Amino acid sequence: MERTSYCLQDSETPSIAVVNAIAEHEEASPDDIGQQLYDVIDPDALDALFRPRTDGKSRSDGNAVFTYHGHRITYRSDGWVYVTDDTDAPSGASEKKPADE
Repeated sequence: MERTSYCLQDSETPSIAVVNAIAEHEEASPDDIGQQLYDVIDPDALDALFRPRTDGKSRSDGNAVFTYHGHRITYRSDGWVYVTDDTDAPSGASEKKPADE
């Protein structure tokens, strides 16, 4: 099973980092990856889930796991995105663990 690791860049939101990680995994441009992320999950909700807490501190625990176009996507609260091939999972299936409050 092939795996790509991608770390959130300073100017990126979690949803943009996920798109860039998928593009890197598929060796494609983010504009050419096919199915749109919003067809699988709500990008605004993903961004809100992992935005800094109201006191300005980063989220220290939590992740979101979902499938996208045959890939298992894991977004961790530390900003790392992992993309692995997951041909057994139906596209759009999701498993979410909320970030700490």
